[in-house]
Amino acid sequence: MVETINVRCPECKCVIVVDKKTGEVIETRKPILEDSTGDRFKDAFEKVKKSQEIAEEKFRAAREKEKNKFQKLDALFKEKMKEVKEKGEEGLPPERPYDLD
Repeated sequence: MVETINVRCPECKCVIVVDKKTGEVIETRKPILEDSTGDRFKDAFEKVKKSQEIAEEKFRAAREKEKNKFQKLDALFKEKMKEVKEKGEEGLPPERPYDLD
């Protein structure tokens, strides 16, 4: 079994796994997050948690946009219905271009 030492670089936050006997670098683990805790499992969990929060926020924004879109269309429809009632053209069928021939 290889005995190792984990060294954390203060500059780039990478964890360097070094063999105790040979001094050979076995592995370099880049951090998953910029503000890494040093524990890759916790970092991965935090990354998933943050991505879920971002996805939920995007969903809320899209839902609000659709809600506003529906309200605008509903207001426009009511406005046009009011114009039609004021003109008195409510019961008339729409003109068909082929009837004009």
